[in-house]
Amino acid sequence: MHYRSIVFIDLDGTLMVNPFETAVWPAVTAELAAKTGQPAESLMAEIAAEYFARQADESVSPIAAMDWDDIAQTVARRRNVRLEANCVALVEQHAASHSTALAFAHEALHELVSPGRALVVATKGLARYQRPVLEALGLTPYFTAFLTPDVHNGLKKHRRFFGDWPERARLSIMVGDLYDDDVRSPSGHGFRTIWKPGSARVPVELHALDPFERACRYPYAPDQPHPATALILSLRELPAVVQALEERAG
Repeated sequence: MHYRSIVFIDLDGTLMVNPFETAVWPAVTAELAAKTGQPAESLMAEIAAEYFARQADESVSPIAAMDWDDIAQTVARRRNVRLEANCVALVEQHAASHSTALAFAHEALHELVSPGRALVVATKGLARYQRPVLEALGLTPYFTAFLTPDVHNGLKKHRRFFGDWPERARLSIMVGDLYDDDVRSPSGHGFRTIWKPGSARVPVELHALDPFERACRYPYAPDQPHPATALILSLRELPAVVQALEERAG
């Protein structure tokens, strides 16, 4: 099927807050702390360091780079302990009670659903960690498809992550909160980009501007060479920006 546009939408920090910070990692690090005698904070730092090391190592598969259970088990093995906690089980257990849809998520997605436009999840999280949260928050029905690293063994920095979806429309749009994943890499793939960095990270004097002018005037860092096509402060602005991009491409 060919679409007028495809809107790839990130999840964590863009549409929702997952249960990792409030439920998953506290359980994992509490068990590791009890078995190793090390502070939970330092064990969490080890988990984060392993995650970033895998991200930076091109010899590590994208699936392994995002496998939180394997990452936690790797840290446990280094500490010579057996970890019983399981991230997938913890996500499933706490998806409903420790996850939140961000403001205007449902309203924006409802407005974006339109004939000829596909909404596609594009997240770095593996499906087994993301699907339970989407289901618990009632976000699944809005989406046509779900792209995670375990679909095409890629991250958003890899063109293969998106499969043949960009070829199914004349306009591909990426929406997300992280510059590298959601602006830099998709720009390199030829996508239009809608950046949602959070209002606290946007200079106050830019708030009153429209999202396109805001993106032009944002003070990008030297390592941020590609400006976003539009910069939104809230999901409330998203439907109008998508429609404007479609009209420009029309």
